[in-house]
Amino acid sequence: MKAFLLLLFLTTLIFKDNHAQLNLNINIINQPVWGPIGYDYARFYYLPDLDMYYDVNQRNYIYQENKQWIYIKNLPNRYRNYDLFRGYKVVLNTDNPFLNNLDHRVKYKSLKNNHHQQAIIYSKDKKYHVIKGHPRNNDNNGHNGFKKSKKN
Repeated sequence: MKAFLLLLFLTTLIFKDNHAQLNLNINIINQPVWGPIGYDYARFYYLPDLDMYYDVNQRNYIYQENKQWIYIKNLPNRYRNYDLFRGYKVVLNTDNPFLNNLDHRVKYKSLKNNHHQQAIIYSKDKKYHVIKGHPRNNDNNGHNGFKKSKKN
């Protein structure tokens, strides 16, 4: 009986570890090439320059308009010239981070106009090579439709 329980425990640990690794890899693939380096997992980005969020898994921008949260696939027209590669992104791994928007505005105010964060597209770390649009990804030739800015 002890051997069976030990085997069951070990199987559970192995399955749990493999499941976590699968989720990790899926999330890295979902991260946009303009996202920040240094994160194995990112659920949302907060963009202090724009006071909006990006849902990494759903690939939606989330912003507030007329006291309602709007989900859209592309940046609103008023931000069409904003350079996502240069703007600072705060990684938030909580559900519905926009519910704490006022706190985020205050907490990350100092990161507005901060261009000192390296984007994934510039990374030589092999874990990011799986992302479509990364220059070292052999499966694509583009940059997900984004214009690559010069690194400062």
